[in-house]
Amino acid sequence: MDKSEKISELTYLQKIVLLALDDKGWFGSSEHKIKFGLVAAILFELYQKGRIRFTADEVVVINAKSTDDVILDRVLNLIKSAKKARGLRSWIQRIVYKKLLLRKTLLKQLIQNKYITREEYSLMVVFYQTKYPLLNIEAKRKLQEQICESVVSGSILTDQEVMMLVVMNSCKMVRKNFGGYIQYIKLRGKINEITQFKIPATETEEVMKLLQTAISRAIMASNVSLHV
Repeated sequence: MDKSEKISELTYLQKIVLLALDDKGWFGSSEHKIKFGLVAAILFELYQKGRIRFTADEVVVINAKSTDDVILDRVLNLIKSAKKARGLRSWIQRIVYKKLLLRKTLLKQLIQNKYITREEYSLMVVFYQTKYPLLNIEAKRKLQEQICESVVSGSILTDQEVMMLVVMNSCKMVRKNFGGYIQYIKLRGKINEITQFKIPATETEEVMKLLQTAISRAIMASNVSLHV
């Protein structure tokens, strides 16, 4: 199988993690923010699978049956076992800080499928950092091109594609992935327009708007706590 054809094998969550990495394997400015965006994407998948719903004040489990996805089930079980009601932003923060190894599990999956590798990087033999250089750059390029073409051409996007744009925009991943594209300015404008949700037309759009607000507020709250 050609490497460029393997893009269809990536799961939705794996695509988000792959786009959060630069080609050299660093998360860079997305390192902190992607944790919150990834959790929001997981909650969106649980919503789409009919496992949870969102009210004004809380996230409610409406079907506790396994999704057959280890990552989704970790989050679903955590919400299910909660002893008190929590709002969306609170849940995003709690899941991030609960250390459910969500991102690490996705990175491990990408390593096993040979999309990335893992390297330890040392600075002055004192500080050690881990990076995940791309092994299959063609797959990432294909994904980027698909997103760019769909957005710029005005194609009808799936709900998952729109939610991916929400995560990318909220977690400062747009310039990282498309800054070198000739159509970058137009693409950025279109993404901003799509993710504004001025008048949500469907329940799903309303959910994505709620998730987008929750991501931003969770990131803002975490930035404040980091500097206190």
